Amino acid sequence: MSKDHFYFSRNDRIVALVLLSVIIILNIISNPWNPPVPDESVYTDSLVQVPDTFRRTVYIRDTVRRKWYVWDTVTVQVKSVRYAAKSRPLEPLDLNTLDSTGLVQLPGIGPATAIKIIRYRERLGGYTQISQLTEIEGLPDSLMKWFIITDTVPIRKVPVNKATLTELRRHPYLDFYQARAIVEFRNEKGMIKGPGQLSFMEEFSAQDLDRLIPYLDFR
Repeated sequence: MSKDHFYFSRNDRIVALVLLSVIIILNIISNPWNPPVPDESVYTDSLVQVPDTFRRTVYIRDTVRRKWYVWDTVTVQVKSVRYAAKSRPLEPLDLNTLDSTGLVQLPGIGPATAIKIIRYRERLGGYTQISQLTEIEGLPDSLMKWFIITDTVPIRKVPVNKATLTELRRHPYLDFYQARAIVEFRNEKGMIKGPGQLSFMEEFSAQDLDRLIPYLDFR
């Protein structure tokens, strides 16, 4: 009985061989043979005397002979990144006028920190107090000693009576509910004439208004 159970007819064997051949062919098509890529050390011949420059050998593959051949040797120029030396300023610098180059020259400030300071300044419309730096995640309090605030650069203000909900929300000191309260008040009662009207809205605390008022334009 065991022999009968495992017995295959001639036709069954032919079908099995055909299926096996199809499987092998499909496997070869979907996974073609690829020769190993030369080690990275092969690509780099040597450093040359020109600063920030190195030579690389470019290879091509002969798909028939399945071999790699040298095609060309090229010289690649690498842009080096150099940062200005750190220096302690003789007097505090205006936080609203410094660009990234000036910021990275200060002790404790690298390129990433400089970008954070500038981006937050753009979102605010300008700094009104040095303590606003503490609102930037990861900035140590020790950096505040390098800065002052002057009236050289005017603060960019939010037009309370003209800005849309989306435009109001862009300011870091206005959340969605506060922006919506302003828009709903304008729609129901008209223009907001001053910060006193905002103080009657439950969405605004006294602390919220203290830091927000310098950035609002009620015209």
